[in-house]
Amino acid sequence: MGLFLLARRNAGNYHQRVFAVPEREEGESAKDYVLRVLVDNIVSCGLEPGEKIDEELMLPLLKVSRTPFREAELELDSRHILNIRPKRGTYVSFIDLKLVEEVRHLRSTLESELARIACRIFSSDDINMLYENLVLWKMYMERKDEKRILLYDKAFHAVFYKRADLGFWYELSERYAPLFDRTTILSFRTRPTSVILSDHEELVHAIEERDEERAGVIAERHMARYLENIPGIISAYPQYFRN
Repeated sequence: MGLFLLARRNAGNYHQRVFAVPEREEGESAKDYVLRVLVDNIVSCGLEPGEKIDEELMLPLLKVSRTPFREAELELDSRHILNIRPKRGTYVSFIDLKLVEEVRHLRSTLESELARIACRIFSSDDINMLYENLVLWKMYMERKDEKRILLYDKAFHAVFYKRADLGFWYELSERYAPLFDRTTILSFRTRPTSVILSDHEELVHAIEERDEERAGVIAERHMARYLENIPGIISAYPQYFRN
């Protein structure tokens, strides 16, 4: 993976962020590669809210042509992750709390039901998989590796969609997930992650005990953690939010 420093003027001063460029995967289309790189960097705030996308800089970094890059920009604009302004350029969208809340509410509804389904269909192997995820997740929390913390968090939730064979639900959730994931990363930076871990642990215990009502309540409570964190995130990063 290549790591590049990007400079941006903020309040009259320049500051730098790391822009990560992973290797293109075998068989990955140019457009999908650009989507993955842009989304990953937007979620991590390597590309910050309100920042203009520097196409001339990024094309040689990603080693792609202009057409797939612009196709990726158009898709991300339709998902409210980028904002294309005619004749002005393409900008990383500011965090819109209304949109984030809609995504949170959607996931809360879906995942509360998925938790109940899991109590009925998860095998011991499925439950062991979740426990293994928790062990690795805890290790990366201790190491403060936020990229892998997010990776294992998303992997934990993905198990429920995939095991229930609800691929469309997962596709719908993931399409707009970056709007929510960005606040998750900022939450990791402003609050301890131990509460999130305990939610996951309690959820797995409820599933193992086949307690559908408790599992559903825990899933809803877990998705509401965002509401607890928002004041701290806004206080730490006020420039990231839509006025």
